[in-house]
Amino acid sequence: MVGKTISHYKVLEKIGEGGMGEVSPTWCLGLLLMSSALALAQSEVPVFKVETNLRSIAVRVTDKQGNDVHGLSAEDFTLLENGRPQKIAFFGVEHEPLSLTILIDSSNSMESGGKLERARTVLGPLISGNHPEDEVSLLPFTDQVGRIQPLTSEQRLDPPRAKVAMRAGGTALYDALASALCHMRSARHPRQAIVVITDGADQHSRLRLEQLIELARSSNPQIFMIGFYDKSEYEVYRQRSKTVTLVSGREIDNPLIAFRRLAEESGAESFFPTSDRDLKRVLDRISAIVQAQYTLAYYPPSVARVRTIKVKVRRRGVKVGARRQVGSDAGDGAFRFTTSCEVSANEHPYPWESRVSQSPSKTTVYREDFSDPQSGWPNRGGSTYRPEGYVISRSVSPDTVTTGPVAEGRIAAYGPWWEGFRASVLVDANWRRIRGGRIGLHATTAGMVFHLNEGGYYAVLLSSSDRGKTMAFTIVRNVFWEGREFVITPWTQISTPSMPGQSGRTQHKITVESDQGLIQVAVDGQLLGKFRDDTFTDGLVGFGVFGNSRAVFRDLVVEGLP
Repeated sequence: MVGKTISHYKVLEKIGEGGMGEVSPTWCLGLLLMSSALALAQSEVPVFKVETNLRSIAVRVTDKQGNDVHGLSAEDFTLLENGRPQKIAFFGVEHEPLSLTILIDSSNSMESGGKLERARTVLGPLISGNHPEDEVSLLPFTDQVGRIQPLTSEQRLDPPRAKVAMRAGGTALYDALASALCHMRSARHPRQAIVVITDGADQHSRLRLEQLIELARSSNPQIFMIGFYDKSEYEVYRQRSKTVTLVSGREIDNPLIAFRRLAEESGAESFFPTSDRDLKRVLDRISAIVQAQYTLAYYPPSVARVRTIKVKVRRRGVKVGARRQVGSDAGDGAFRFTTSCEVSANEHPYPWESRVSQSPSKTTVYREDFSDPQSGWPNRGGSTYRPEGYVISRSVSPDTVTTGPVAEGRIAAYGPWWEGFRASVLVDANWRRIRGGRIGLHATTAGMVFHLNEGGYYAVLLSSSDRGKTMAFTIVRNVFWEGREFVITPWTQISTPSMPGQSGRTQHKITVESDQGLIQVAVDGQLLGKFRDDTFTDGLVGFGVFGNSRAVFRDLVVEGLP
């Protein structure tokens, strides 16, 4: 059956080797994947407008030593929008009541590593607040967004363990943050903040980063971003540019850059602690910042576009910190939510959802002919849409040494997240003679990858020793956390009639069925074997090309089992 809802998995590519989007079956630092599942229809009422009339601006004033400046009044401030002075309709001094929403990542990586429990421990002072009228809510998220949980004064002293079940893994961070901004439209206090704690990067959201930034500009809350990464994870992200390429071939936003942008656009800060002590210091700093800030609110003359904001203070030698822009160029109604503040699945669909249908037996069917380059599969480097189908290519030196039964390669995967399924695809490769008759090293090796998730994947691979006349297959399991590849079925010759492909080449049909740990594999309708292995029971279906290869994939069909 289709896996629960979508998910995305985290993978950190190997630095300096293999190139972007490459994967070594015998080595992997981690995995970042994207997947998803069908969203259930809900009431698609747009309850969140891009602008409200009253704009609230949080302002921090510090001296040359970085100390907060206290005791200022409304007369000490000048608020400019597009260079024009605005009338301050509301002025809030320090220690005013605060409306606060805390987004906490409760995904497997946060929980299994103990980060979730440690974060809950140090969150206590921030949740308990410093004003009896503070309004505090929790919003847990994983690959799906949980329900917002407003806390009573008693619960703030002993917060509940906010958590949302994982369906497939990874995070829908952007959608969770958008949902929090939607909920904050009904906040009681002009002073508003959102604090996000996560050890992941967004891999699952319907909204893109640029859409979320538009939303942040048009909303009042400051957004404090906390990326709670291990040192090794932080270094991987630090050495990357704007995006990170995943083992699946997909690109995601580099969280270090994305988090900084989101915080700066809202007049807040981003933090990247790598220890419990650092996390406590960060939360103490955020608490001090929101308590020491002043709040200026005004009625803008227009809400139709992005406007520049500047705040001046009548004190010499001070530094003023505030957001620099407000408003949105997207227009009213550009962001649609359900009545419960979930991002609308109808208005913000995943690219693959247009390829999904329902069979007469009510199972989900995903069909991809790769005729539309906008259908979501990786489309860069060695993985591209072509007129003949979806092409994955990889070239290596003849002198390259491999240590496993399969050479290093390239993987591409996308679409729904599957548990039990039946999948088939046509593979058309430049099958060629291998020197010395060896199979699986520098030969053309290509096939189907399945149950690709945070832990690893299975692969059914074909190779040839005589321009496709003599075929062989292997089945392997790659386990990322062990850095090893396990051979389930060694290279075995098969006699299978080839089907004519394009340009006189040979193509073969690979079929895989997986049902509760029982996996069956066939090539060109010939059952090659079945085995039981429940190391991985859910994940993406995709393709792999290993060694010195170029393969064309066509007519992918995946159907969930009843």
